Amino acid sequence: MILRRVTEHVKAQNWFAVGIDFFIVIAGVFIGIQVANWNDARRDRDAEALYLDRLHRELSTISPLVEQDHKDQRDRLERLDEVRMFLATGLGIERLDGRHCGALSQSHIFADTIFYPATIKELIATGRIVLIRDDATRTEILSFDQNNERLEQIRTDIQIDRVLLARKYPQLIIAGLGEWEDAICDFEAMSLNQSYLNDFIDNMRRYAAYVSNVTGRQSEVIESLRGTIASASIATYASEASSSSAPVASEVK
Repeated sequence: MILRRVTEHVKAQNWFAVGIDFFIVIAGVFIGIQVANWNDARRDRDAEALYLDRLHRELSTISPLVEQDHKDQRDRLERLDEVRMFLATGLGIERLDGRHCGALSQSHIFADTIFYPATIKELIATGRIVLIRDDATRTEILSFDQNNERLEQIRTDIQIDRVLLARKYPQLIIAGLGEWEDAICDFEAMSLNQSYLNDFIDNMRRYAAYVSNVTGRQSEVIESLRGTIASASIATYASEASSSSAPVASEVK
């Protein structure tokens, strides 16, 4: 229809009308592009809000699990330190029990989960991390990915050449057939065996590094990211609410 009108105006040499026709065409193309851009931007914002919401829910689920794991490891390290105090001073043997023997039996185990939210994997693997507009939030998500790689490497390094005390010193540690705490230890004999003392302190130092640099670090990072994502989600929803009240954005189809 526009083309027919332009042709007619050209034949009639009505250049003013031709100019108006071209202006209408150009304006229509421009408006069409703008509407498409607005729609694309809205879809991106909706996707961003969805990713932030999913990630916050995942982190909120993971956070208490990570904190409980870290607490369990701290408790075990505390039992190991109480054993160390007895071995170093000869005092406090009356306080040592199955919990301490169980801790010795588990001092080579570094098996807690290193959590990685599925949403972060998806954002990075698909490149949709660019949908996260806030630079600080996007950077922290990427840092989480790098931090997880470091945690896995640290855990692997700590496990190299670790000693299974109950297997190497069965005369000092009788592993329980039921629970870990059912193990029986000869603490006095341990204090007289220098080879055992060397292996024990090596295991304990590894365990201390694990608690501090793996489970403790993971707990800190997840809680920090959870707070950042919560703030980003609030800001995103506030921005969307403001945009939806604008006449142009609300009327675009």
